[in-house]
Amino acid sequence: MDSIINLIEYGYECEYLDYKEKQYSKEKHSDLITDIMAMANSRHEGDKFIIIGVKDKPDGKQIKGIPSEEFIDSATYTQVIHSNIEPEIQFDYFKYEYNGYTLGIFRIYNTNNKPYMIKKNFNKLNMGLCLVRKGSTNSAAKRSDFDFMYKYNGNFEMKFLEETLYGIHVNSGCASIKILLANTTECPITIISGYINILNKDGENITRLPVYGLDKIVGADFQISIFPKTEIVGDLFVGFSSSDPLRLGMGEYGIANQEYRFDLVLFDARDKEYSMTLEQGNILVKEDFLWKVRNKKGLLHEIKNH
Repeated sequence: MDSIINLIEYGYECEYLDYKEKQYSKEKHSDLITDIMAMANSRHEGDKFIIIGVKDKPDGKQIKGIPSEEFIDSATYTQVIHSNIEPEIQFDYFKYEYNGYTLGIFRIYNTNNKPYMIKKNFNKLNMGLCLVRKGSTNSAAKRSDFDFMYKYNGNFEMKFLEETLYGIHVNSGCASIKILLANTTECPITIISGYINILNKDGENITRLPVYGLDKIVGADFQISIFPKTEIVGDLFVGFSSSDPLRLGMGEYGIANQEYRFDLVLFDARDKEYSMTLEQGNILVKEDFLWKVRNKKGLLHEIKNH
């Protein structure tokens, strides 16, 4: 939520941020539709926000807030948007407390299925209308906007193909797990960094393992290039040491009596972030990674060079 505080205090209206003094009443549903659609069609790749309860003035922002008892349920807005825009836009609307004021936050995300447009006539909005957020205004989409949308349309998909992380590559100090990477866009994607966070059942992060390559161990300078409309399957290698089984609470035989959550995060050359989660993951560790665990338990172990 720190990012929302920054948007409130230091943000300015742009292609991913807008301020509104009041909520969208029933009479303003046309404005709601055009504002959400234009934001979703913005060229900004990350999340977009509309913050309700803030008046934007030339000399600065004024926090007005929303009476808490008048807060409009998100289901009302969801029905309006999904009934009038195609394809479906993913967004949330929720309360946010700031310095004693209640604000409303629209978060528009995963907008990778552009163009979004009006699917039926609604008041003065005609079927087929497509608006794009440019700077701080909503503009009708032009040919160049559609060209851009279709060129960069699509998804980068990731999937764990197994549930076990294998800590068995002792000589290289790595663990591995098989994954799928699929690029359904029209442009190449080059992954240049990433990590796997391992969390316990309470959602607490235990350790972070840096990505070192796919199908071969390169190190921190690895690159994974995925051409347009292609997918690759391989073993993802991540850094692993004898301290990790200790942090993970593993037994002396390399087997854990608990399940973990794996969060994989990758970054491409344009600094775009991709992530996926495996809710119930397992870890299997080869003996040579276990000398710290065995020492802690007072057990003998011959190999101590990892």
